[in-house]
Amino acid sequence: MTPSLTTSAAGRTYDYDRVVGGREQMNGIVSMAFGADDEIYITQKALFFFDVSKLKIGPEPDDEEMIMSFREKDPDFFEGTWPACLAVGSDHDIYVTDELRHLIYVFDQDGVFKREFGSLGANPGEFDRPSGIIFTADNSIYVCDTMNHRIQHVTPMGKSINEFGSQGSDEGQFQSPWGLDIDSEGNVFIADHKNHRIQKFDAEGKFIFTFGTYGSGMGELDHPTDVAVDTDGDIYVSDWANNRVQVFNSLGEYILQIRGSAIDLSKWQKRYVESNPDVVKARRRVESLEPEMKFALPTGVNYDKNRDRLFVVDSQRWRIQIFNKLKDYAEAQFNI
Repeated sequence: MTPSLTTSAAGRTYDYDRVVGGREQMNGIVSMAFGADDEIYITQKALFFFDVSKLKIGPEPDDEEMIMSFREKDPDFFEGTWPACLAVGSDHDIYVTDELRHLIYVFDQDGVFKREFGSLGANPGEFDRPSGIIFTADNSIYVCDTMNHRIQHVTPMGKSINEFGSQGSDEGQFQSPWGLDIDSEGNVFIADHKNHRIQKFDAEGKFIFTFGTYGSGMGELDHPTDVAVDTDGDIYVSDWANNRVQVFNSLGEYILQIRGSAIDLSKWQKRYVESNPDVVKARRRVESLEPEMKFALPTGVNYDKNRDRLFVVDSQRWRIQIFNKLKDYAEAQFNI
């Protein structure tokens, strides 16, 4: 079945905008974060290649450019690293979690390394394969301390403020939490990866509610990797092993799913294909190009509150798919 370009349910409508990406520009993309204006930062983790890159993705189709690779500043720095997720502070510094070195790096917006904090361990301020990271309104940080099965709340210098969670499947417990987001009231949403659910906590770490169970049906999850909350309170989940994004209301009730709609190649993908005659021939030989329209193990979801756009990190296809959340959408009636 060909993916729909416009998906509507329960008064919500998501309209496919475009795809951004390419083998050279986004090879191994894992996560993204919004910077100033239309700037986007991404982490890349591919075979023998690790990097953080800065892009610009504007509001119009093909309005994207690669600004810089942090690796170009110091190629040796990223040897032996494993960048996972990242967040941008109010001072525009970029904070990157490293799953291999069990710490957090801090760069300025030009990719210059400034400092690091954290080490392997289970004490406050120590980490075991940290992943998701996000800033609060007061410029403190929540970090998914994945293999310690907890969430740490720390200052930008890494000083412990609070922590919550432990290993398990009860309410408030985690099995390898990976992605997270904060809503307008300061509540924290956690993608509880191996428990196949999303959990919501208040700012102090008090459990509020959970939703999701293991499976592939509507509202069920299979190793969710990330979560995002928009200005309406709607919740987006990258349902990783189900190759889709699911949308829930503020109570965790299922609304709809998006499976990807990339009907055209991105600007950079077109350049790659058109410059390789063998690739052109290979694409013409396949029975259907439909599979390349869909998500393949999406690892991240981010909501652009300024432009009401949903960004989905489509990791195995080296790209980001973008969808507009339309307001006051009405379907035309056709009588034939």
